Amino acid sequence: MQLTEMSVIGIRTAVTVFRRRPGGLRFVVIPTIHVGRPDYYQAIAERLRSCVAVVAEQYDGPSSTGMAYAAALRLTRQRIGRDLVHQDIDYGALGVPIIFPDAVEGLEAGPDRTLPRNGWIDVALLTPPLALDMALTSREWIAERDLEVDDDTEFELPTKWLQRKVMTERDELLLGVLREIDGEFADEDMEVAVVFGAAHMPTVVRELTGPMRYRVAPGARWLTAVDF
Repeated sequence: MQLTEMSVIGIRTAVTVFRRRPGGLRFVVIPTIHVGRPDYYQAIAERLRSCVAVVAEQYDGPSSTGMAYAAALRLTRQRIGRDLVHQDIDYGALGVPIIFPDAVEGLEAGPDRTLPRNGWIDVALLTPPLALDMALTSREWIAERDLEVDDDTEFELPTKWLQRKVMTERDELLLGVLREIDGEFADEDMEVAVVFGAAHMPTVVRELTGPMRYRVAPGARWLTAVDF
């Protein structure tokens, strides 16, 4: 199952609804990339307003990773860099409950939060190597990345520590929240959105379609994140 798609025209991500049966709980799975067109994030926010709750990453608004990519794109004068922004969904304006499974103790995880100090440290550390890589390759840096993700994709980070902290632990927290929601609201006719980075979504889809026995509903919608 395709979750993100790359082609000669750009990068798109799928908005897919999963349901176990008609009239019951539905999960709206929205894989995101952390730098994209402003209207891409506006379209995501508009879809979230029709849900009764949103499960999201703590740093999605704004995304420190997205800020670093956006800054590096501009510093190296990438051809499409001027048209892209970092992910910054205004959860406070949605009017629905927001759940942050990966909330870090001691950091505010409310919908109106700003980027914490640790996030700015991430930006400072990530931007220079990204900019250097872009400067040494080409002005079509994003177009040359492999950003296609499907439900079988496996992501391996450089070290076991990073893999555990960035992927494994956060995936387990996310899946735990989805199981809790399913356990309490499985019979309710409602939609709950899941908005996480695309790298986390293969695990989510495998859990939904495996142990949780959900199936893909017809009519997936594709959103354009980046135009080439």
